Amino acid sequence: MTKTVLAALPAILLLAACSSHKNQQPAPNAQAGPTFHDVMKDEIDKHADEVWDVTNSAVGDKGGIDASKMTDEMWKKLAQDATAVQEGATQIASMDPIVVIRPGETIADAGVPGGHSAAEVQAGIDKDPQGLRDHAENLAATMSDLAKAAAAHDAAKAGPIIDSLDGVCESCHLDYWYPDQKAMVEKIIKENK
Repeated sequence: MTKTVLAALPAILLLAACSSHKNQQPAPNAQAGPTFHDVMKDEIDKHADEVWDVTNSAVGDKGGIDASKMTDEMWKKLAQDATAVQEGATQIASMDPIVVIRPGETIADAGVPGGHSAAEVQAGIDKDPQGLRDHAENLAATMSDLAKAAAAHDAAKAGPIIDSLDGVCESCHLDYWYPDQKAMVEKIIKENK
């Protein structure tokens, strides 16, 4: 009997090793779901550009939205795209941990003068992940308000939101995407007030 158990021992150990490997958790740096860059590129940036495409053709003489330049289809598209940006921002706000990119991938602006590498962006986020989540929550709230205004065809409410949207986006970009440009941008803004 002892010889049978000893002969079967390698098979039992191999079976045990295979079973435990199947239940193994991914490595801590592995990213199972979408990365920060995925959501920014595929959800937020894509749909924010569509928000601006819709509203740029309806800008009033003093900014905001001129309701007479908006069609029902434009209002509908604006509400849909604002909602898509809101959903992407909410997804970023709930990421834990926030992983910028998968190993071997590159980010937009990497290698561009003034741009940063994924490692530099990740280091900035790692210093203050809650700050990034706060920016994302602010964007989500802004887009929720825009989606509601668009659904109601309310140019008086949608206009100021559109006017402020670039600042909402840029404040996060200056903190996390290209922070070394922040002082320069703040100087320009101060000089033009």
